[in-house]
Amino acid sequence: MYKIIVNITKVIFGLNAVREAIQDPSRIQKVFIENGASSPASQKLKEEVMRSGVSYSFVPEQKLHKHTKENHQGFVALIGEIQFESLENIIDINKQQLFLLLDGVTDVRNFGAIIRSALGLGASGIIIGQTGAAPLNDIAIQASAGGAFHIPIIRVSHLKDAMYLLQSHEITLLGCTEKATKNISETNLNKSVGIVMGNENKGISKGVLNLCDEQIKIPINDTLDSYNVSVATAIVLYEYYRQNN
Repeated sequence: MYKIIVNITKVIFGLNAVREAIQDPSRIQKVFIENGASSPASQKLKEEVMRSGVSYSFVPEQKLHKHTKENHQGFVALIGEIQFESLENIIDINKQQLFLLLDGVTDVRNFGAIIRSALGLGASGIIIGQTGAAPLNDIAIQASAGGAFHIPIIRVSHLKDAMYLLQSHEITLLGCTEKATKNISETNLNKSVGIVMGNENKGISKGVLNLCDEQIKIPINDTLDSYNVSVATAIVLYEYYRQNN
């Protein structure tokens, strides 16, 4: 029901993203390394690429620019398929889990930053909808510092379907919204939860918010209206980590 395999991207770039990608050489088609890349970090990654057994070539900077206009730091890799995971296979009723559900997060850099925080703070998986969501493309992977290769990402036809499935396994759904009256620090997070984060401008959609078991908010002073969604997500993830560690 939830397993989808698609060609999401053919290009990734940057030191961290390429370093993480070569941990699984089977997904690498080719790594292009800029001839003039000579910083200590570049030299270290060159050695790692050569040891990994992947196909690689040293090329002029102009060739890298043909693949991406972003700051590639002298490294571009062509990759094959990235596989979305099955939510049924990730849920484990025998252990406490943290899922992150993104309702309409559309900015790829926010998506990448969220992936990075989710990996660092121990999330079990990230769930996105098939429509109205940022693509898992080269920019998102670069913003995740390669973290997208190390955390399950689940894409579902409708976010509500995933919510029903999580609730059927007694996973509490928490909607993070400024409309809530309860702070995240006042919420018991010593259990399996799914945290729902909303669109950068509109927040969580009404239908999705109504399905949440609880609504929570992040403290903020009067000088600021709201947090960036990637920052807000990191704050909530940290509070979960803090309560459980």
